[in-house]
Amino acid sequence: MNKSAREKEAVLNVFASLVRPLTRVAFEYGISASEISGAIRRTYIQALEERLIGQKRVTTDARIAAVAGLTKSDVSALREATRAGAPHSLRATVSLDQVTNLLTVWHTLSGYSGAYGLALELDLLPTLGSPRKSFRELVTAACPGADTEALLDELVASGSIEVIDSSTVRCLSRAYLPQGADVKRIERMGRFLSSVTASFVHNLLRLGADPLYFERAVVSDELLSESGRDRFSNLASERGQELLTELDTFLTRLAEAEPNTGGKKYGVGIYFFEDRASEGAADLSDENDRMIGQAAKPRIVEIDVLAGFSGKK
Repeated sequence: MNKSAREKEAVLNVFASLVRPLTRVAFEYGISASEISGAIRRTYIQALEERLIGQKRVTTDARIAAVAGLTKSDVSALREATRAGAPHSLRATVSLDQVTNLLTVWHTLSGYSGAYGLALELDLLPTLGSPRKSFRELVTAACPGADTEALLDELVASGSIEVIDSSTVRCLSRAYLPQGADVKRIERMGRFLSSVTASFVHNLLRLGADPLYFERAVVSDELLSESGRDRFSNLASERGQELLTELDTFLTRLAEAEPNTGGKKYGVGIYFFEDRASEGAADLSDENDRMIGQAAKPRIVEIDVLAGFSGKK
């Protein structure tokens, strides 16, 4: 690929822009620059190995080291850490998908939701003669095989549900917003930051036949006071939640009408943000409008600069 020095510098600036706000989290949790570098190197090696396998090229430590600009010993150590399953962080007992699936089923499936998509109160445990469904039955319907107690604890901790008199479970919110800066909240941040980044990368590198993913933002033209910020944030939260609820219901019906076991998952996110762009930057909406009007990008042709590389060292 023939890319200019300015383009490469622009991409490196993107990496810097992504890392900068995360340094606040790194400082809070005592994470060093060396540890961040290690995580990035390991991720780079994993992605590079997957890419070479997809291109049916050899994946020796020597070849990967030559492409990555690392020493062979570094690559060997990083690949061994991956094979050993050494995690970057702890794995949660309850996944985000399980929680969101449960809340969706609770608000959309007959027997668990009432008029206008309101979640019905459930028995904590199956009760003989009770006209109500139980929380355990909801877990079985929404997340077969999931840990019922772990899901209950997670939803109570997040404020999404409450348990009344140790017998009745009431849903307080369809939205799942974990409380506190815990492992699950951090993992949630990582998942959606990755999704947003992947969407921008898709639009940047897409080929002519690939769809253009929706990409829009609105930013105030003038500086806002804290009061103005709060009014804007409250409106965005209210309208955004309404839209997401509508889309969530649509997706549930779509999955029922068009079952598919071989596709992929897709989503839409709405985020309130503080614009930190430099003064005089182009308007985001105008930039996206221009992008839609662009001609399809030419197919990217890769040049294997290591075609004659033996892979031995």
